[in-house]
Amino acid sequence: MSGGLDSLAARIAAALNRAVTEKSRAVLAVCGGSSPLALFASLRDQQIDWPQVSVTLVDDRLVPPDHADSNVKLIRAHLLTGGAAAAQFIPLAADQEPLQPDVTLLGIGPDGHFASLFGDMISLVQAFSTAARPEIFETGPKGTPLHPRITMNLASLLASDWILLLVAGAEKQTVLEAAATDASLPVHYLLKAGHPRLEIVRS
Repeated sequence: MSGGLDSLAARIAAALNRAVTEKSRAVLAVCGGSSPLALFASLRDQQIDWPQVSVTLVDDRLVPPDHADSNVKLIRAHLLTGGAAAAQFIPLAADQEPLQPDVTLLGIGPDGHFASLFGDMISLVQAFSTAARPEIFETGPKGTPLHPRITMNLASLLASDWILLLVAGAEKQTVLEAAATDASLPVHYLLKAGHPRLEIVRS
């Protein structure tokens, strides 16, 4: 799969460099967890105009940035190294206007959550409505590990030019297949939103 990841990383690099050429700036939004780590290893070695790239998170646990469960710590260790260390990192804050990413990397949990948008939040307009205002908001304790969280809402994620949904392993692929029709799974709402450049990456 490494060859496939290298090819994907090259496509992401091309998209970011194209955005820099067209707008003088590119935005890459990434998820935490284990799903993107191999891709990060390939992406950080790409020839990207990193000083002109802003990197942000789609979500994080509300823990100190040096905490073992922090997504900030994870991406600093696995993505923002070497040439990629020259990128501008923008942490999430609930009072900030969401960036409009050129490329967004999302993972999926075994419960069908993505970013920090969980099943018990589906009825929350702020979180899942495609008509909601794009925003970043804090939640109570969610997920595993159990921490209060901060997340982009679905409307904010859909503002991305290109969304890559990373689906690793048979269990998560089964969840994704079920989500095509199962409205109790959070990722169902991402799939049905009809984003023109939502790409599913299976591994």
